[in-house]
Amino acid sequence: MNTEISRRCFLKSTAVGVASCATLATFAQRLAAATSAPQLGPTSKVRVGLIYLGHQHPGWPSHTVDVPGEMKRYGSEFAKLEAQLTDVEFVDAGLVVDAAQLAKAKELFAGVDGILVLHLTMGIGGQLQSLMELNIPMVLFSLPYTGHEWHTIASWQRQGKLIEAFPTSRFEDVLIAIRPFRARHRLKEARILHVNHGAADTAYCQAIKEKFGTDIKNIGLPELEQAYQAADQSEALADCRRWMAEAEKIVEPTKEDILKSSRMYIAMRNLLAEHNGVLVTMNCLGMNLMGRGMGYPCLGFVRLNNLGLGGVCEADLKSSMTHLIFSYLVGKPGFVTDPVFDLSTSSIIHAHCVAATQMEGPETAAAPYHIRSHLEDGLGASLQVRMPVGRKLTMARLIGTDKLLFATGEATDSPFVEYGCRTKLTMKVENIERMLENWSCGLHRVVFYGDHTQDVRRFCRFARIRVLHEGVDDLQNEEGLEWEPHVHA
Repeated sequence: MNTEISRRCFLKSTAVGVASCATLATFAQRLAAATSAPQLGPTSKVRVGLIYLGHQHPGWPSHTVDVPGEMKRYGSEFAKLEAQLTDVEFVDAGLVVDAAQLAKAKELFAGVDGILVLHLTMGIGGQLQSLMELNIPMVLFSLPYTGHEWHTIASWQRQGKLIEAFPTSRFEDVLIAIRPFRARHRLKEARILHVNHGAADTAYCQAIKEKFGTDIKNIGLPELEQAYQAADQSEALADCRRWMAEAEKIVEPTKEDILKSSRMYIAMRNLLAEHNGVLVTMNCLGMNLMGRGMGYPCLGFVRLNNLGLGGVCEADLKSSMTHLIFSYLVGKPGFVTDPVFDLSTSSIIHAHCVAATQMEGPETAAAPYHIRSHLEDGLGASLQVRMPVGRKLTMARLIGTDKLLFATGEATDSPFVEYGCRTKLTMKVENIERMLENWSCGLHRVVFYGDHTQDVRRFCRFARIRVLHEGVDDLQNEEGLEWEPHVHA
């Protein structure tokens, strides 16, 4: 597939709807059917080493086990998942039963993003140990009765080995098992556009590049203004009309306010295309956009997040990286928030003026919204989204390159009140007092729909990131956290 044509078609699609080119129509259908994350930005293949481990007469699961027959069964199951694996290239080493075959497999796997081991019989411990010498993330995928090697994995993990066990009776869980491989691969290709008066911290950008491969590019105010002035007015008008037509209610903004926001969306989209980026984070209020005759990026951020790209407020690179990790891992956008606590209900109320209307993924129905001004100055246009409730939630923030603040809860309300940022989502959590007492690393957290504990655990093991459970772990003595006693994002 010509990925450049596909990408251009994606980013240059009109604001009236999803791009109509055949390539994107096919992608949208695949995305709707898949459990994996959407392909953001560059779409090179994720290379996964595939290896079958087993013996002809193992005793377990049976002394008469038909190993070639089991391989054929696995092959037929893979065929059923073809539509969800179009971005994956399997480097197939076939069945390995002796040292010579294993040596060839290890040579074949040079440079792969991860190794998927299909467990067929007992007696593969030595082969697993040899594969771990490659220091490549590896998942041992085991259907019931294939063997007992799963019980050795925790011991290997204690030694720092990059291996996970995935015992399951559902073969389609292969799609979940390889999610960390895909996320780590995509992060290597990603570029964040940091839009601010000054450049992002050089040391932080370098650390992110070295750890994840993600590039952070600085975009100054003059380049943003130039892109805004060059934005196609007819496209902006179509986007504006769509916002107005789909809104439940328009409160403060005029049509001109909404049109300026749509023009900013076109400008940001074009900057992403020009710089091969996947996410924009902007110091929206600090650059006096309204005073310069431009619109706020709030509506454009929503568009980008709904498309599976990224728009993050306040030039917040920590939240931007968190958004990208989850987008690639579970295919859902983040809601970057200013949290407030309510001890009486064991809840955190997450509030901000930017929230995707498709928080459960680009293929899902949009939540209803009102078009409002920005809460803090009463200017421009933003959305007040009626967020879905009765769902599990995950809250996270990447700190530095090796720590992830993490918690889960449940969405219980989406308050439509005038105080606080426009969109609000109430998240009921456990151990809220402990969470309050241990709050560090600034105000912002990023909220995602779903309980992503297991996906995060696997990804963070492979990326060598320490997961810090807010409300559970004692964080007061955790090294590397930020404890500045002033309000900051």
